[in-house]
Amino acid sequence: MVFSHLLFLYIFMFFLLIAYFAIPNNFWRRGVLTVFSLLFYAFGEPKYVFLMIGLVLTDYIFGRLIACKTSSAWRKTWLVLAVITNLGVLGLFKYLGFFTETVNNIFGADIPVLSLTMPIGISFFTFQTMSYVIDVYREDVPVQKSFPKLLLYVSFFPQLIAGPIVRYKDIEAQLDNRSADIYEIQEGLYRFSIGLAKKVLIADNCGAASGMFYSLKEATVSGQWLGAVFFTLQLYFDFSGYSDMAIGLGRIFGFRFRENFNYPLISGSATEFWRRWHMSLGTFFRDYVYIPLGGNRHNQIRNIFVVWFLTGMWHGASWNFMLWGVYYGILLLIEKKGLLAFLSSVPDAENHPARARFVRVCKQILSHAYCIFITVFGFAIFYFEKGLPAGIGRLFGVGVSGFTDLFTMSVLMEHIWLLIAACVLACPVIPAIGEKLKGKLGEDRYYVPMRLYKTACVILLTAAATVQLVGNSYSPFLYFRF
Repeated sequence: MVFSHLLFLYIFMFFLLIAYFAIPNNFWRRGVLTVFSLLFYAFGEPKYVFLMIGLVLTDYIFGRLIACKTSSAWRKTWLVLAVITNLGVLGLFKYLGFFTETVNNIFGADIPVLSLTMPIGISFFTFQTMSYVIDVYREDVPVQKSFPKLLLYVSFFPQLIAGPIVRYKDIEAQLDNRSADIYEIQEGLYRFSIGLAKKVLIADNCGAASGMFYSLKEATVSGQWLGAVFFTLQLYFDFSGYSDMAIGLGRIFGFRFRENFNYPLISGSATEFWRRWHMSLGTFFRDYVYIPLGGNRHNQIRNIFVVWFLTGMWHGASWNFMLWGVYYGILLLIEKKGLLAFLSSVPDAENHPARARFVRVCKQILSHAYCIFITVFGFAIFYFEKGLPAGIGRLFGVGVSGFTDLFTMSVLMEHIWLLIAACVLACPVIPAIGEKLKGKLGEDRYYVPMRLYKTACVILLTAAATVQLVGNSYSPFLYFRF
């Protein structure tokens, strides 16, 4: 089941909201959320819901063992076994077939390839359970003695399938104490409707446009780059839309999740981009891989490449994802070794104010152009799971009919308003307008118009998305496959 499906919007949520708010006690409300979350996952993965429950139970037991006042050697042993179990489950379903095929291709072997359907969201919920055990070992959080509470933490349906990766310490207190008044529910519905519109009205249409450019009979350089641009926009609005919906749904039920996106496409460098894009994954690798390896203090080059190879590998069992991770590792290393300092340096403003202002503007333009180029090119690597060399070659004129042609331009003109709208909405234009109005009207006068505006958005965006969804084919979120 997906959020952008009429069954979820008008049946699942209807019965869940009635069942949840009809019960005033948080104990029984946790039970309602757990049952509906397991039903949500079982709708698409009925056999793998037991795998998820089993993994949570395993990490619950490991957490209890680690929390026992035993020797440090035993605590470390339980931690290692927990990490091996989590990574083993992830590796079995996600990477075993890929590595078997790779060995067969390199060595000419004939090892049977085990074909397993990958459970939806396994990369997300294994990271969550593993982070819980590690935090218990580090004594960053107290062990959870209630298995049902830990099961709800992992299985809670808004963030179960495609994140954000919610850390246990962020919602530990909310499992017991939370409330959702009318204001919180409206904020949650508003955030959900924004995410729904991002997915249905923008991301899906950008995906269709990208597919049209890549399916043209005669490939052109401009068509290949436009396809990559629309795919980048599709990926951003698809994944950030899911995060918006997850955060909004969590807020309806009294949970506060951390932000996962902060307008990454306005960044001026790869470093800034990855502070704004999929922030929960970035902080996970920082806290559990990069810093334990030594961070910036010890063997920084090795640490960066390990983290980014693993980041690419996390996204999928394919060499293009790993190449994409190494690509960003190289970019971030180049930036750390001097490029960022160059882009941020300006002449002395006291002696040359006009010159400093001019240089600053030029470098801002240069840095944004640089970041857009490396981002679109990076996601082109991300896109081409098959035929990567040929796909990259076409971006630079190899094997194409020319720079552009009439068919390419006609597809562009057909989607020009979508491109303009997507580019504008990828920038913080609406929040900036809201802040200006708030400053002019004042807090008290701003409150009522904003409540009316958000209510109107919920109604209109949900209605528009519903119209778009009626009769449309199934359109899963891109990050479901990760």
